[in-house]
Amino acid sequence: MPPSNDPQRRTDSYYAWGVCAFLLVAIGLIYGQTLGHKLLDYDDNGFVYDSPQVRAGLTAEGIRWAFTEGPFGEWYPLAPLSHMLDCQLFGLEAWGHHLTNVLLHAATSIALFLVLRRMTGELWPTAFVATLFAIHPQHVESVAWVSERRDVLSGLFFVLTLGAYLGYVRHGRSSARYTLVAVLFALGLMSKPMLVTLPALLVLLDFWPLARFGSASDTPPWTRSAQRPSTLRLVLEKLPLVALAAGDCLMTLRTHNTGNVPLAWSVRIGNAAVSCVTYVGQFFYPVDLAAFYPTPQGGPPIGKVAGAIAILAGVSLATVIWRRRCPYLFVGWFWYLGMLSPVLGLVTVSHHAMADRYMYLPGIGLYIALAWGAARFAAGSAEGRWALGICAGLVTAVLVICAAWQTSYWRNDETLWRHALACTTDNGEAELGLADALVHQGRIEQAVPHYRRAQQFATDSSPFNNLGLVRIQQHKLGEAIAEFRRAVEFEPNSYRAHANLGLALTEMKQFDEAEKYFRRSLEINPLAASSHWGLAHLLRLDGKLDKASAEFAQAVQLDPRNALARQDFAQTLVQLGRIDEAKTEYLRLLEIDPQNSAARQNLDTLLRGTVEPPAP
Repeated sequence: MPPSNDPQRRTDSYYAWGVCAFLLVAIGLIYGQTLGHKLLDYDDNGFVYDSPQVRAGLTAEGIRWAFTEGPFGEWYPLAPLSHMLDCQLFGLEAWGHHLTNVLLHAATSIALFLVLRRMTGELWPTAFVATLFAIHPQHVESVAWVSERRDVLSGLFFVLTLGAYLGYVRHGRSSARYTLVAVLFALGLMSKPMLVTLPALLVLLDFWPLARFGSASDTPPWTRSAQRPSTLRLVLEKLPLVALAAGDCLMTLRTHNTGNVPLAWSVRIGNAAVSCVTYVGQFFYPVDLAAFYPTPQGGPPIGKVAGAIAILAGVSLATVIWRRRCPYLFVGWFWYLGMLSPVLGLVTVSHHAMADRYMYLPGIGLYIALAWGAARFAAGSAEGRWALGICAGLVTAVLVICAAWQTSYWRNDETLWRHALACTTDNGEAELGLADALVHQGRIEQAVPHYRRAQQFATDSSPFNNLGLVRIQQHKLGEAIAEFRRAVEFEPNSYRAHANLGLALTEMKQFDEAEKYFRRSLEINPLAASSHWGLAHLLRLDGKLDKASAEFAQAVQLDPRNALARQDFAQTLVQLGRIDEAKTEYLRLLEIDPQNSAARQNLDTLLRGTVEPPAP
């Protein structure tokens, strides 16, 4: 803070407390409604309620799984650990999981205000930055979607890392303070790997507002570091953090599946340029925000790409030229570009063109550029400052309303995907999501047209697979087999498509052909527990009990909490006369599903010694 008398300090302190209180109220107004929202089928199943490791709460096995395997085989262990803690505290009550997201976002917003205030020595620009961070509609996806716990968790560690770095710079560059920076940074990376560019961001902050280069004319003297290391020293001190980031990049590339997104480099680069400009446009005009933005077939039009590149180059050049006069513009703009770069799609992991959640931390750079730019523009007169304050209040009110409205779309899968379809075109993912939501409500015939439209824009076999599963529910096995054959043709390396076709053929008693598809599924993915179960089910129906028991054993080993596979395994063991093993499986089944009366009755029969082998 600038040197000032005690009354001024007290006044600023009161204002700071007021800002923190306002942030809490605004976040409560926007996100309080999420406590009445549901968990979604859109990734909340894989991250929370369909994950046996997460549902079990904090356990030694779950912690091991989070650090070695994780949801979808991806490595960000702190996120699933936080979901486990939620399940430990709230079970599968959706309000508790949403509450955690809201509290983490509130903590990050307040921490951002406090850290930037100490870093810059300025109250009102910092307050506006924190307010924009707390209420901007682009952040709704990160907060209202339980699966994006990664954003709000990594965001908190990101801001805490900045605070620790400020302490390291201002209060003596000790190894203990640097270790704290590194630990917090590592925790942030273990929440979401998007933080890998933070070491470069720290160099930007060295330029402004920390003025460790001693070249930013806009920096007040009380914010400057007493000692100014050489440029080489400033770069070398970031190398341990760079090493952490590099290690996380290698882990991310090893665990994230990128092979199913075969986009040409020209499409990736063009989409990255257009996305950068589109995010800025949504920052100023945050309407028509969707849960999924499809990549246009063939990529964005060449004219649009050329225009986006020209805009990015022009703004970047201008901020470089004005970096000494307006360092906040330089730092804010390159904060935005640098932090956004890992998720611009140059390494593709999905068919989406962009995502609102990617702006959670990069957007802070734009807020800084806007807040300080406006403050400097209006600093010359009292009338200008009053006008700026009124404008800031109006902007805040409008954004709170927009963000609350946007949050309402996340209350369930149907509202989410209907809104996405209203905001975008040719959106196969939204068509598929809406179709699945309608099926779960029992509105199957309403879902079929959406499955058909999803198939027109399919990027994988999911629309065919899901419609095939619906046809099985309707006992239309012929139509189900036709859909699964289309799925296999569309995505020959989909183990799910092969397993589903095997399952449908099994129901049609076409055992030989069904076994061929189950075997192919297991060639593609030997660790697919569902495929082992499907093959075992087929072999049991075909009377090959020894082979069936071996496949059931594989299925329950790969998925120990699969109650259906364990029950079928136990029944097969009874048919084989392996009674002691069957008793063990029934006991394990009852641990998983204590309310399974059939399993309890069968176990009682075995314990009494009056065994009547169940029919296949």
